Amino acid sequence: MFRSIGSVTVLALLMVGCGGGGGDSGSPPPPPPRYTVGGTVSGLVGSGLTLEICSGSRQKGSCHSPLQVGANGAFILDSVYPAGYSGPDYVLITNQPNFPPQWCVINDAAVRIHASVTVTCATFLYVTNAADNTLSAYSVDATTGALTVIDTPIATGASPHTIFGFKNPASGYVFVGNEDSNDVSAFTVNNTTGALTAAPGSPFAAGTDPQAMALYGSSLYVANAGSDNVSAYTIDPNTGALTGTSTSASGKNPTSIVNSYGYIYVANHGGSNDISAFFTDLTPVSGSPFPAGGNPLSLALWGGKFLYTANPDATNPSISGFSIDPASGTLTPLSGSPFPLPVSHYITTTGNYLYVTSGANVVGYSIDANTGALTALAGFPVSAGANAYSITIDPTNQFLYVTNDGAANVSGFTLNASTGALTPMAGSPFPAGNHPEFIATF
Repeated sequence: MFRSIGSVTVLALLMVGCGGGGGDSGSPPPPPPRYTVGGTVSGLVGSGLTLEICSGSRQKGSCHSPLQVGANGAFILDSVYPAGYSGPDYVLITNQPNFPPQWCVINDAAVRIHASVTVTCATFLYVTNAADNTLSAYSVDATTGALTVIDTPIATGASPHTIFGFKNPASGYVFVGNEDSNDVSAFTVNNTTGALTAAPGSPFAAGTDPQAMALYGSSLYVANAGSDNVSAYTIDPNTGALTGTSTSASGKNPTSIVNSYGYIYVANHGGSNDISAFFTDLTPVSGSPFPAGGNPLSLALWGGKFLYTANPDATNPSISGFSIDPASGTLTPLSGSPFPLPVSHYITTTGNYLYVTSGANVVGYSIDANTGALTALAGFPVSAGANAYSITIDPTNQFLYVTNDGAANVSGFTLNASTGALTPMAGSPFPAGNHPEFIATF
C-alpha cells in the first residue's frame, strides 16, 4: 500500500482577502481578512482520496466542502474562515485512495491560522525476530506489495513474539509482546518514514510470556501464556504509553486473543482445549470457557458472525468453527466442527476466505456465509517457506504475508479477491531476522 511514501500537506488557512489601504475617513472600513484551507499533494499513488472540513466528533460530526484529490499538485478546499479563527473545525479524510488502494492519515487535522495539516499515504510492515531481539521494518509498494527494508532492525525486549499496530487520526503505534522479558515494548510510528521511536515509559510490565494482543477502542488486551491470564491496558492516544493495567484469569496457556464487537475471545492452548470469552471489562461471558479442538493455538474472526480456531494437535489437527451470539457473546459449534483439516500454526480470514499455515505451505478455504462451513480452494496448498508460521493480510486486502520461522524470511503473495487464489509477488521471499514470528501492517 505504499510503493512511494507520499504525503498530502494541507497549508491551512491561506489568506484570500485582506484589509488595508488608505481611503478617506468617510470610507467604510475594509472587510476583515478571510482565509481558505488549501495545500499541496505529493507522492499520491492511488486515486479517490477525498478531504472534507468537519465539525463535531469524528463519529457524529458534520462535514462539508468535499474535494477529491487525484493527482499531485496544489488544491484549495471550498471554505472561508475569518482572521484569528481557532474553532473546532478539522480536516478529515472521508474516502481513502483506491486503484491501487492506499491508507492515509492526518497528523494534525485542526484548522488554524498559519498552520499546516499533513496527510500521509503509506503502508508499513513490521516483523518480530525472536532470536535477534529485534523488529524488522519495511515499506510496502502500493501496487505490487513488495517489501523494502527501512534502516536497521529496531531493538525490542527479549524474544519478541506477538505484535500489534494501529493508526489513529493523529499517529500510529506498534506494540510488541516480549516473551522472555515479560513486558510490552511500545513505539510511535513516523507516518512519513515508518521509523519507530520508543514511547515514554516503554517497556511496560506484562504477565509471564505475553503471546498475543488485541485492541478494543483505546484498550490493549494481552494474553499471557505463562501466567494464565489476560492483561488490559489503556493506551494514551498522544504518546502510546500504556497505563491502568487490570488482569483476569483465562484458561491454561492462552496463546491468541481477538475482539469481536465488544467481546474478547482467548484460545487456551495448554491442555484445557477451550476458548475463554470476556466482556471488555474482562468479566467472563456466561458459559465461558467453550470447548474447542485439540490444543487451540490461534483465533480468526469472520465479521462478527463466526469464530475459527487453528488446532495443531499432533494426532488430530483440525479447525474449529463457532457462531457468535451478538447479544450474549456465547459460542455455538458449527455443524461438523471441529473440521479435520491440516494445520500447523496460525490462521487468518479476509473476505469469504480462510487461510492457515501447514508445514511449509499455506492452505486456503472458502467460507459459507450462511453456515460457516469450509470448502477447500482450488490451487492449494501454496508453497511458502520452512516452518511457515503466522499469516497477515494488509489493510487493503490485496496482499498476504507469511513469516517463515525456519528460513528467516517473509513470503509475500497477491490475493485475488474473486477466487481467493494466491500468487507469489516479485522479489518474494523478503529477508527478515532470525526466527521471524509475527507481522503488523497498516
